[in-house]
Amino acid sequence: MPAAMEAVPRMPMIWLDLKEAGDFHFQPAVKKFVLKNYGENPEAYNEELKKLELLRQNAVRVPRDFEGCSVLRKYLGQLHYLQSRVPMGSGQEAAVPVTWTEIFSGKSVAHEDIKYEQACILYNLGALHSMLGAMDKRVSEEGMKVSCTHFQCAAGAFAYLREHFPQAYSVDMSRQILTLNVNLMLGQAQECLLEKSMLDNRKSFLVARISAQVVDYYKEACRALENPDTASLLGRIQKDWKKLVQMKIYYFAAVAHLHMGKQAEEQQKFGERVAYFQSALDKLNEAIKLAKGQPDTVQDALRFTMDVIGGKFNSAKKDNDFIYHEAVPALDTLQPVKGAPLVKPLPVNPTDPAVTGPDIFAKLVPMAAHEASSLYSEEKAKLLREMMAKIEDKNEVLDQFMDSMQLDPETVDNLDAYSHIPPQLMEKCAALSVRPDTVRNLVQSMQGE
Repeated sequence: MPAAMEAVPRMPMIWLDLKEAGDFHFQPAVKKFVLKNYGENPEAYNEELKKLELLRQNAVRVPRDFEGCSVLRKYLGQLHYLQSRVPMGSGQEAAVPVTWTEIFSGKSVAHEDIKYEQACILYNLGALHSMLGAMDKRVSEEGMKVSCTHFQCAAGAFAYLREHFPQAYSVDMSRQILTLNVNLMLGQAQECLLEKSMLDNRKSFLVARISAQVVDYYKEACRALENPDTASLLGRIQKDWKKLVQMKIYYFAAVAHLHMGKQAEEQQKFGERVAYFQSALDKLNEAIKLAKGQPDTVQDALRFTMDVIGGKFNSAKKDNDFIYHEAVPALDTLQPVKGAPLVKPLPVNPTDPAVTGPDIFAKLVPMAAHEASSLYSEEKAKLLREMMAKIEDKNEVLDQFMDSMQLDPETVDNLDAYSHIPPQLMEKCAALSVRPDTVRNLVQSMQGE
């Protein structure tokens, strides 16, 4: 019978499918806009357009690995750069149709908006991170860390999509679905952290709080799954996700109370220990009821945990009945376990040059910028001419003054001004400089007379 949870089999994780891309023929529109608004030969940008086209092909057929995440981020950044030079948003001059497949219905959805392309790439970035997070078996410390990071990156992509693309371009990118995805990913990231905390034999109270936060995230996700609007959007997937999430809520609540019981044991509060272990056992039995039809990995984890909690409860009850005889308090009289959120959505920065690489269209400078540069040069030359004219005027005034003094300019330049001051005057000036009150005293004496 296992005594601790370090070796408990890992629960399966939820991951999302990638959206499938359709058409996005941007080259003709970009060339037309360049010719009209930049005054340049669009054929000079064939190489740049080919690079962007190749990047899109790689992004929509992205490999299911970490390199695939880099490809998606790079393409996302280059779309941002392109939109800053060629307006391709909804209703803008260079807008062209963009088509992607909606996840849940399989229908093709089209919008004349480059932001739709960006939104779909962001969704796929989150989905790919969710896949990579769920792929690892998390049997090693490194695997737990990597999965935790992937789930936080997935949450970051969905959160960025929700906050920066308020328009729901398709059902799978509605605010309700994105909020559900964020909570699911954060819950799974926290679950990875819980696994590592148990592996590291962290303090019982900390493990209980980490587990309670897993429950909180999954409860938020479950609320969304039980929402009729969300359920109708998700279809069959909703039932599968809901069963797993509901089971996990009870399971991780049991893990939280198991560790609260262990803390009570450490504090020699033997009545509380029995209460927490009893609660853990009750919640685990609920999880087992909800686990019908779940895969073997779930059943293995439940059996392992039952051995741990069952053993702890039986031992605690026996000790209390025969040795300690402490009153067993009602669970609702004990302090509830407050969750400790130790994960967060990792932010997305679409213009990070370390991710996007050099701007493909860097040499494409708008006509307005050329005009502004020309105006700047003209204004600068005008200001310089005005200053030179003023200098010449002042030099002329100075020459006229020197002529009126009937002095040879060269002689004046070589004169030592101090050599023509009388020595007696120099001495008096020196004496006054060390007696700064002399003048004021003289004035006061004269006023006194």
